[in-house]
Amino acid sequence: MRFPTRLLAANLWVAFFAWAAYLVLVIVITLAIHFFGNLTQSAWEQAGQLPRWVVLFVGVAMVRQFLPLFIANGQTRRQFGFQAAITTALYTPFVALLMSAGYLVERVLYTIIDRPQSLERAHLYTDPTQVPLVFLEHTVEFMAWITAGMFMGAGFYRWQAGGLLTIPVGVGLVVLGLSAVGARFGVPMSGFSLGFRIPAGPVLTLVMGLGTFALGLLLTWSVIRDTPLRNGG
Repeated sequence: MRFPTRLLAANLWVAFFAWAAYLVLVIVITLAIHFFGNLTQSAWEQAGQLPRWVVLFVGVAMVRQFLPLFIANGQTRRQFGFQAAITTALYTPFVALLMSAGYLVERVLYTIIDRPQSLERAHLYTDPTQVPLVFLEHTVEFMAWITAGMFMGAGFYRWQAGGLLTIPVGVGLVVLGLSAVGARFGVPMSGFSLGFRIPAGPVLTLVMGLGTFALGLLLTWSVIRDTPLRNGG
């Protein structure tokens, strides 16, 4: 079984078609707000919350679904860990590129309907057309979310209910990633959020993002390196 070629290609295709469908949905909602409400800010910015959770569950599936599959097909845990790291390292910037493209599509739409593409939250970028900064921010965020998902997925696969103990660590990884771009981790409609402020700058953001990614991979490896293969995955 070829890996990571097939796994990476499958995830990239799924991500692309999911992004295309999601973009169409957001455009429809945006037009509805424009015609029947008051459109005053970027809808794509608000829509960016859901992809974070999707990326997290991709990380969970990476371990819970594919670790037993590839071990059963002759891969060692070390090989899987190395190849899964490559897959996630390539998957996250691809999804970040899609999110950046979404802003550009939205800019065209907003120009046509003559509405301001204003941002509600603080970002590395001040305008959605600053593609390198938009891409960097989303890449760093997604690296944190996917490794958090991998670590928690590994914990639940190995310890089942005991995997609950990995959730605080997973949240910590997400908080580090979001803090690197000046954002915070919040629970919807609760007013609760976690995060800390760091000096703005793409270099520091990149360093923190790569550090968080490496930490998440190391934590995941510490769990899966000798985990037993469960019957039925």
